[in-house]
Amino acid sequence: MAQIDPVPNYDHRLAERVVVFLQTQDARLFPFVARFDTGRRRAFARDLREGLAEITDSGSARKTSATGYVMNDGRLHRIVREWAAAGGGWPLGSDPRNRTTALGSVSAEDAGPGLTAVSAKHTDEEN
Repeated sequence: MAQIDPVPNYDHRLAERVVVFLQTQDARLFPFVARFDTGRRRAFARDLREGLAEITDSGSARKTSATGYVMNDGRLHRIVREWAAAGGGWPLGSDPRNRTTALGSVSAEDAGPGLTAVSAKHTDEEN
């Protein structure tokens, strides 16, 4: 059965913009990023990578992407909207200083110096 005038589920221009931003960190692609500190930039980039991964995984989990499964970029659009709406601050539920945060775990590569709370005593015990 063929679809007639299907609703677009995937915005390739947004995906390209995200990829270029992740490679260059060029704030002209997402102007609200100019107001971010280092921690917010890293968190935004991590969120974009997760949203982009969801697009690429949308068909591969069903082994259908090669047969024309339509990818969905809804989460990527939500990520950009939430960060833009925060106006340079943290999106609701994303501030790492808040005990009840919606943030996921952060890898050592994303964390960087000073972004994770690891005590010197804890670090010494591991060595």
